[in-house]
Amino acid sequence: MHSFLSFTFLLVTLLASRAFALEINVGGTIGNVTAQQFLDINDETLTGACTPQCPTANTTVAACTTDACLCDPATVAAITTCEQCLFNTLIAKNIPMPDPRAGSATALTAYAAACLASVNITVPTSEITLTLPADWDGPFGQHLSLPATVITVIVATALASGCIYVVNTM
Repeated sequence: MHSFLSFTFLLVTLLASRAFALEINVGGTIGNVTAQQFLDINDETLTGACTPQCPTANTTVAACTTDACLCDPATVAAITTCEQCLFNTLIAKNIPMPDPRAGSATALTAYAAACLASVNITVPTSEITLTLPADWDGPFGQHLSLPATVITVIVATALASGCIYVVNTM
């Protein structure tokens, strides 16, 4: 009986260590997370918008039984697709990142670093790169129209000339 309990304890310990072997240091208030916790973002606004992508990535991660599977190109692609959707949602809704793991290239880099440290698999940066959405118009400058620019230059010239005249006649 004692040997059976020892064997069971050893088996449970080994299986538990495999489930938590790939630790990702996300940083910030989150710190270290496992691969299973990597996409657990508690923000319904983001996760609701990424319903097709993120559950698929979570299922892919949950199906992995080894760390090598967690660093497999298909698994990394599923995680990157989820992160890309979260990133696009953050931009579309113009909201700050509620979690350091949500739509974060830094979090993906930490995932790749964990793969390298744990199972010595180098994830190419092309597989973890987030891109800007196609409809993003980017930051824009507020420009004056041509008539407004002409009037502004005339007023500025008049004010500067007046200031120079006042200083010279003192």
